[in-house]
This record gives sequence, C-alpha cells and structure tokens, in this order.
Amino acid sequence: MKRFTLGFILMLVVASIVSCTKTEYITVTPEQTPDTSTYTIMMYGCGGNNLDNAMVLNIKEALLEGASERVNFTGMIKFSQRYQSAEELQGAQRFIVGEAGETWYEPVEVLSKNLKLYDPKNLTDFINWSKEQRPADEYILILWNHGSAWLPNEDYPNDSRAVIHDDNNLNKGLSLNGLVKGIKDSNTKFKMVYYDACLMGMIEIMAGLGDCTEYTMGASHITPSIGGDYNSLIYHLNNSTNFEQAMNDYCYETVSHWNTLQMPLDLMVVNNSKMEPLLDEIKVLSGYLKEVAEIYADYDETTDNDIEKRNLCNAFKQAINSCYHYDWNYDAAGYAGYPFYDLHDFVEILANGNVNGNINNYSAKFVDISSRINRAFENVIVCKQLTSSIKNKKHDLTMGVTIIDKDMWVAFDNRYAGKDYNYQMAYDELVFQQKTGWGNWLSVNPITPKGNPDPLTYADLPTEDGETPSLQEEIEYILELIGKNN
Repeated sequence: MKRFTLGFILMLVVASIVSCTKTEYITVTPEQTPDTSTYTIMMYGCGGNNLDNAMVLNIKEALLEGASERVNFTGMIKFSQRYQSAEELQGAQRFIVGEAGETWYEPVEVLSKNLKLYDPKNLTDFINWSKEQRPADEYILILWNHGSAWLPNEDYPNDSRAVIHDDNNLNKGLSLNGLVKGIKDSNTKFKMVYYDACLMGMIEIMAGLGDCTEYTMGASHITPSIGGDYNSLIYHLNNSTNFEQAMNDYCYETVSHWNTLQMPLDLMVVNNSKMEPLLDEIKVLSGYLKEVAEIYADYDETTDNDIEKRNLCNAFKQAINSCYHYDWNYDAAGYAGYPFYDLHDFVEILANGNVNGNINNYSAKFVDISSRINRAFENVIVCKQLTSSIKNKKHDLTMGVTIIDKDMWVAFDNRYAGKDYNYQMAYDELVFQQKTGWGNWLSVNPITPKGNPDPLTYADLPTEDGETPSLQEEIEYILELIGKNN
C-alpha cells in the first residue's frame, strides 16, 4: 500500500513537471519575420507661394542621408510663380537623390511650369517614372504643400480638394478623388501615403485611401513649414526590421523638432487595412446621433421632466460644444473656418457627460458605443505623437472629424466668385460619408459648435517680426540654399 501510494505520488509529480513544461512551450510567441523590404520614396509637390524655402530644406535633409541599396528617393517639385524667373528654379523638376553628401540635385527632367500637378494623369506619370527609375519592393508617396482636408474644391463643388495648391496654376489643388485616381491608374498599392501638409489627419481623408495604401501619415493640426525630417525617414527605413516601429520612431523624432516652436502640433500613422471595423462603429454612432439630434430639436429643458431624455440631450450638447477643436480661426460669431474636431474626445464626452463638474448626464448607449469605437481605434492608429504644448487635455487625441450645424451644412458659400456650393455637395462624395452616414446627422444637427477648446487654449502661437525681404533677396536666398548662387 505504501509502495502504491509512493508510486502514485511520483506519477503526479512527473505529470506536473510535464504539464508545466508544456504550458511554457505553449506560451512562446513565434518570432515575426523581420522586414527587409527595399523602398522608394516619391516626393510630389510645390512651393505653393510661400513654402519654397522649407521645400528646399526638406530635400536637403534627404540629400544628407542619401540613397542606399535599400532606400531610394525621387521627386517632382515646382517652385512658386514668383521664382520662375530664375533659370535654376524653372519648371516642374524631376530628380533622383544620389549618395549621401550631395549639396543639391541636378534635375533629371524639367517639364513645363504649367504642368498641372492637380491632374491625376500627371501624378500617374510621375509614379510610373519613379518606379522605372528606382524599382523597389515597397513605395511611399509624400504629398508636399498646403493642405485643406476634404473641404470643397473651388472649381468642382462636388469634389473635395486636398493638397498641393499650385500658384503657377491659379492655386488649384489635387483633390482626394484625383489622388485616388492617379494612384490607381499607376497600378500601385503604396506602403504609405504621407501628407506633409496641414489638416490632412481627418478621418474623412484617411477613409478614402483604403484601396491605395496600407498606411497613411498626416496631422490633424496645422503642419509647421519645417515639415518632416526626411533624413530621419530614410534612416529609419534603412535600419528597420519592423515598418510600424520605424514610423513610430520617425514621428517621435519629427515632433521632437517641432516642440521648440511652442505650438500645438501632431503627427500620426494610420493602418488603413484595419479601418473598416472603425467605420462600422462610426456608422452605428452616426445613426444614433441622428436620432438624438431630432430628439434635441424638440427638447425643452424648462418643461420636459423626462430624466433620461434630459441626460441624453445634455450629453449631446456638451459633447458638441466641448470637444477639442483643431482650428483657431474663429469669426465674429464664434464659428470656425475649419470645422474639425477630435473624434475620440467627442465620443468620450458623449459617454461620460462630465463637463464642468456636471456628472449626471450619463447615457448607457453612448458609453457602449464609445467603448467600441475606442477598441477599433486601438487597431487603426499605429502611433500619434503630440508636442508638449498640448497639455491639460481631457482625453487622448485621435483623428479630426467634421462637426457642423444644419444651417451651415446647406448654406451656400460665395467666397469663390460665381461659384455656389455647400458642404453637403462635397461631403456626399466622400467614401467616409458613404460608409458611415456621418453627414446624415450633421444635416439635422441643431447645435452650432462654439467655444470649443482649441489649440490656443493650450499654447500661444509665436509671433514673427521683421522686414519682408525683396523678391530678388528671396530668389538669391533659395539659390544659395541649393548651391547655385554664383
């Protein structure tokens, strides 16, 4: 009996050891295959009337790091109209970055200054030219210039403009639809599209690029003229074994440079291949917001004693008037020119109802929707870096989204002589609207966002003093930058 007992105990001990050993093996995570892809970065843009110096400096950053067997860099740029009198600055210039240490590039081709950068065909031609000159496993497209998010195009009211406003062609910009067409016609699926431009981190923009690129990089705030650090971009691609980690390191270094400007700024990378679940959750939110907006339109807080309705309407009003606003250009009525607000901040206020110490406006459904959206954001946003000037914010910032009242939504805008359009005309063309119906609740929203916390709540913009240089002095300075001033 003792021998049986002892043997049985020994069997249990051995089983326990084997069991523990198996558990350890089960929990081991297989190593991922390191990224060894080759890359070609393509820069496409123009000076846009006041960014020529910054454009030159960004290219010089790429020249410092230079091309390698793993990473190449091509470009097509155009200097602003007032600089076209200088021979070295004329036309639309195609170039290829060589080895490290060059002071400037020699254009491979110089096309007409009248070449329409906003024409999808010309974008397609440049992409194909770059692929022929520097074939690679993966491609990154940099869109360089001013950005204005999805707002309507001056010439095509039902189209959304985006970037690259060329003053050689009446400041016409490359629209979102034009960008998508230009990329698709080149039969290229980009690893990343990088908006080095203002206000392009809107979810309305990101949602429209799913068929064109795996990742998108951009900012929801303005982007400072210093732009990205292309030396850093090439370096991290050269030395990366994981693309997402490389872009996270790049964003951190770039935003670190921006910190000295003492401005509220951001830079983020979005995984477009994981966007659909987030859009599905936003569609649920949009449908409920439309119901709530219609309830609010008939709600009278002085006579309606329905507690649930009161909490719902108060949370709705507080979220619209309290969520973070990416613009600071308020008009006399307190309304902003760019109606872009942080989506995460908006849904969190909807969920908790806690503004100015009022904690009694909870809505169970908003809490549930907010949690689901937050989980989807976790997969979509690879990284987001913020300057230190953005402080005391209630919630983390994610992507901008449009919030506007029903009157402004359909009001005609006559800023462009003889061109009447409204926001709805352009918004209906967006993939984001087609997949989420976000504009449906905006079309009935009775609340005008006013007094929302904006970047100036967190930091004062620096002022610039000094005399304006003459045109000749500006040209000489640019020529000096590119080493052509003899």
